[in-house]
Amino acid sequence: MHGKLFTAVMLTFSILPSAASAQEVLTTATPDVLVRSLDPVLAQKEKTRGLKIVGAKELETINSYGDKLAATVNLAVNFHFGSAELTPQAQRLLDNVGKALQSSELSAYRFVIGGHTDATGTDGNNLQLSRARAASATQYLVSHYKIAPRRLVVRAFGETALLFPDSPEDGRNRRVEISTLK
Repeated sequence: MHGKLFTAVMLTFSILPSAASAQEVLTTATPDVLVRSLDPVLAQKEKTRGLKIVGAKELETINSYGDKLAATVNLAVNFHFGSAELTPQAQRLLDNVGKALQSSELSAYRFVIGGHTDATGTDGNNLQLSRARAASATQYLVSHYKIAPRRLVVRAFGETALLFPDSPEDGRNRRVEISTLK
């Protein structure tokens, strides 16, 4: 694409039923899979199918901002290297996220969109870049899918919450995290 370098960024959702482990990064996901993964009730049913019953409290986590989060999945979303400009591939992936967020199953929920980077670069630059990437993904969902801005909370994490802490410069740490607010 015109000789520009690209960097992979992931949308992180904590539960991906029957499709991936918490640290696996997917390059595609249908709106239906995203709905099942982000709806706390459906995610609980999918996660417990064939397993012991898990209470809603066990599915809930709290992030460093004190947000109560209910679900998680990792999706690779590409940005142009060192920028918050979405690539066409990222837009296609966010199209599926937008369709999922428009669904009746998810219409009552709010979501945290948190930007993350790897440990390459300075803390300050990483925090700024993660904020810009989260804002870029949010703006795309608002402008293309008319998702109400009040349903989307932007958070910047920089390099403070690495997905792969044993490999701090691993590109899979660069991601935008989308989690259902409880």
